[in-house]
Amino acid sequence: MPIITTRCVVLQTYSYSDTSKILRLMTRERGPRSAIARGALRPRSRFGGLIEPFAEGHATLYVREHRDLDTLSGFELIRERQGLGSDLTRFAGASVLCELVMRLAPEHRDDSLFDTLVDGLDALLETPDDAVDAAVLGQLWALVAVLGFAPHLSRCVGCGRVVPSGEPARFDASSGGLRCESCPGHGEPVSAAELETLRRLVASRTSRAAFDGVQRRLLIDFIRYHLAEGVRIRSLEFLARGGR
Repeated sequence: MPIITTRCVVLQTYSYSDTSKILRLMTRERGPRSAIARGALRPRSRFGGLIEPFAEGHATLYVREHRDLDTLSGFELIRERQGLGSDLTRFAGASVLCELVMRLAPEHRDDSLFDTLVDGLDALLETPDDAVDAAVLGQLWALVAVLGFAPHLSRCVGCGRVVPSGEPARFDASSGGLRCESCPGHGEPVSAAELETLRRLVASRTSRAAFDGVQRRLLIDFIRYHLAEGVRIRSLEFLARGGR
């Protein structure tokens, strides 16, 4: 039974029996892993409050090849991120990040995905209160892109024509991007200003976008269609209701 030590982020935990926990981890070296932390719920457990969602650390795992469940033998904390739980929007945004990684991360090392997850959690933790809403949008778009689902925002998905700055369009989530106003098809109308805000969010993760308007709907509709694939993501539903 090989032993590995790997940097990881705790994506999800749940109780197993009266004393143990099952963890879903995103590791840098091996992608997503599941592990059992035996005795983690005991009062004097060496894991204490270390292995909670969003925490980052170096995990030592007993790995059984061709088995779905490793055994956690040690965890050295790097950052705990408990502050994400102090604000509902921060918490919901971080939860969506983790749920999407759990569902879609490849079963191998992916440094870009790991770094995007870590950077996103840190950004949601550190962003000032008056910018949290926009940070959630930007960090989720960044994760969507690194997972390979970036929307097409330069050309019309119908005719292929470049949609220039200053021109309104429609955002067709099912087709993966913009439709110009002259092309048939569905999509939510977006003004020229809203389109520029969307482009900034997708390209650089930054904007002063309002969370309770068009930008929120565009992101959530896109995730539901392309990434959730009919699976209920509870934290995404919370964001859809307004995040507050």
